[in-house]
Amino acid sequence: MKTAIFSVLLLARALAQAAAGSETYEINPENSSVLFKIRLLWTTNIAGCFCGGVSGRVSLDPDAPQKSVVRLEIKADTLDTGVTQLNNEIKGAGFLNVEKFPLITFKNTSAQRVNDQQYNLTGDLTFHGVTKQLTVRSNLVGQGKDSEGQSRKGSDIYLVIKRSEFGVSGVTPAVGDEIYLTVHVRN
Repeated sequence: MKTAIFSVLLLARALAQAAAGSETYEINPENSSVLFKIRLLWTTNIAGCFCGGVSGRVSLDPDAPQKSVVRLEIKADTLDTGVTQLNNEIKGAGFLNVEKFPLITFKNTSAQRVNDQQYNLTGDLTFHGVTKQLTVRSNLVGQGKDSEGQSRKGSDIYLVIKRSEFGVSGVTPAVGDEIYLTVHVRN
């Protein structure tokens, strides 16, 4: 009897320690965003964000990084450059075609811990109806308590994609092929 109780206690302790090592949270769309930048006319950039349209789940395990999971969904119609006419053009059929392709998604298939603050995530990015595997860098930006005592966590994910590889041709050759993205993920 004592052996069984002792075994249960050891198992409970091991499970608690394993759970403590892994951090899982839902992405809060109100605190998360995707910033983008793309070259225009070889001299300037179009910049903007997908604001309030990021959701998903993050589970990072520093002790077993291969078990870490990142799932992101970005609503394409939340794109905002600050210029209504430009927003409508980018969201239209000539570029993103947000009616036909409403979501941009990323699901990692593997994770590698580089150091205490950085992970390399390899996974599938689906953009404009095309899925490609790529590796992105994720930097943990810390964790702490907000003014109401709630625990807050977050990371920044950096990637560069070529729009031509995803079938986003656009209507003008003056728009660059590389899109620079910074995904701010917060709970």
